[in-house]
Amino acid sequence: MRKIILLSFSISFLFSIDGKIVFNDGTTVDGQINSVNRSSIYITPIGLNFPEEIIIDNVDSLKLDNGKLLVAGNQVLLLYSNGQFTAPEEEKLNRQTPKEYNLEYVLVPNWSLNIYTGYPIIKGASFDFYDDINPVYGLSIGSPWGFFMGNFFVNAIAELAYYDFNVTNNPDYEKFGGLAGQIGVSPGFFIGEYSISLTACTGYYHAGPGFIAGGSIDLPLGSIILNKYGDVEFVENMEGVIEALEIRVTGRANTVKKYDGGTTYWLGGGISLGYEF
Repeated sequence: MRKIILLSFSISFLFSIDGKIVFNDGTTVDGQINSVNRSSIYITPIGLNFPEEIIIDNVDSLKLDNGKLLVAGNQVLLLYSNGQFTAPEEEKLNRQTPKEYNLEYVLVPNWSLNIYTGYPIIKGASFDFYDDINPVYGLSIGSPWGFFMGNFFVNAIAELAYYDFNVTNNPDYEKFGGLAGQIGVSPGFFIGEYSISLTACTGYYHAGPGFIAGGSIDLPLGSIILNKYGDVEFVENMEGVIEALEIRVTGRANTVKKYDGGTTYWLGGGISLGYEF
């Protein structure tokens, strides 16, 4: 949901310049070029008011309106940041000495993918019958559809969850488990480089409808890696991918219908690994 862009001492969009990106398939996009690094171009396309990240591997060329060529044949000829052009070789030399970095956070509506695993910590009375309780696994897709204002956002999400609770040495006992599909919303807000988000979903479980309510603390895994290992060549080359990673510490309350017509619940804790694109 929030792109984290590493910049030195100032904010790049103050120094944006106009240019045109030509993709490998011949399509183009015009707009304001905010920055160019070894792996990505950040551009605010004409008609939009927020920047988008374009991976260099997808770009044939980037030419500014003043005729300056920054990218040609998937190769970065000149880097651009804070109104300054730098040759890639010069930047590598500069990286040998420690630098201070400020973080620019831009709230960008986008898609995200999170893989979740958790375990029931507090369970309803119905769980007294189950002594073979396995971890819960989930896949969550966050959409760019919703409401975004300042540091606050609400966006639509969809989830798949798999749960499997059984009774040991009693194969005839009715299994409690299956694959659940659900949709909902995820409101949240940012505090610096961290964010707190909530989840409210409903969907169909093995025996009928169910509901989930939860909360997460989102940690910017990508920026943590870049700040600590940004000078490592592999990390440097994968900067655009790594900065989109996040990890969440999550708590969830699940209310699920049973085959006998009643309901049961469990409260679980877990973690999820996410990627924004």
